[in-house]
Amino acid sequence: MKDIVFDVGRVLIDFRYDALFQFFYERGVHFKSVHDFAEKTDLKAYECGRISNDDFINNLAKLFNQPLDLSLLMNQWTEIFEPITEMLDFALDLKKTHRIFFLSNTSALHWEYLLSEYKLKEIATDLLASFQVGAMKPERKIFKEAERRFGLLPGETLFIDDIEENALGAVSCGWHGIHHVGIEETKIRIKTWLS
Repeated sequence: MKDIVFDVGRVLIDFRYDALFQFFYERGVHFKSVHDFAEKTDLKAYECGRISNDDFINNLAKLFNQPLDLSLLMNQWTEIFEPITEMLDFALDLKKTHRIFFLSNTSALHWEYLLSEYKLKEIATDLLASFQVGAMKPERKIFKEAERRFGLLPGETLFIDDIEENALGAVSCGWHGIHHVGIEETKIRIKTWLS
């Protein structure tokens, strides 16, 4: 196994919508679920790069009865993350012996924030986000673009994702996949693959 590709969200960086949804709730906007939020804001189109940062922030702003400072909305959108330090350190340690890549379903504003706040470029050999590809995991297109951009050989590539469907999407492209459900289990499974 030469190359290890990590998902970012909930593998290396945790995120929660609680504070964001509370911000909306306090201003009279309610969501039944994350799926409801995604539908009302066109989040999938944003994470596939089909709408711009401004379009998405304007989608958020339209949900409120009163005008809101757009910079305040942008801050709320980006302040949902918390590092999973043990996994970030583990990925950095693996970089001593393997090429490390990050492949994430995410939006432009989140990607810019993650790269800046958590110095992901210092850990990964290279990185790729769904909005840059125009496709999201588990779609075949994003894995094929990762192969092209990173110079991966599928049979020598290990992929780790917290969503089983995404891990299976990688496997369907000839990669090896690990469904991440816990830090210690994932570390053991990666070490097993590499031994």
